[in-house]
Amino acid sequence: MGRGQWTRWGRGMCEGWSLEIGMSFHGSVVRRDTRGETTWIASINSTALGEFLEREIAMRRVEELVECSMLLVLHDWELYRAEKAKR
Repeated sequence: MGRGQWTRWGRGMCEGWSLEIGMSFHGSVVRRDTRGETTWIASINSTALGEFLEREIAMRRVEELVECSMLLVLHDWELYRAEKAKR
């Protein structure tokens, strides 16, 4: 799997896409075919984010949440570094 970029695995009814950001985030979008209808299930770190009618929308949702979480991580990281420097 490629880190920092979406990678495709499987084919047809067993298709999925993964996005890894270091060891912190593992996003995934997996195809689901039920009764002739295709939907895409999105998750981050095995936490379900919902079911979407289009793969691109599911991927965008994963990206939005990873980006939002990264902002918090980077903010907290700077707080940690500043506190550590005081010791």
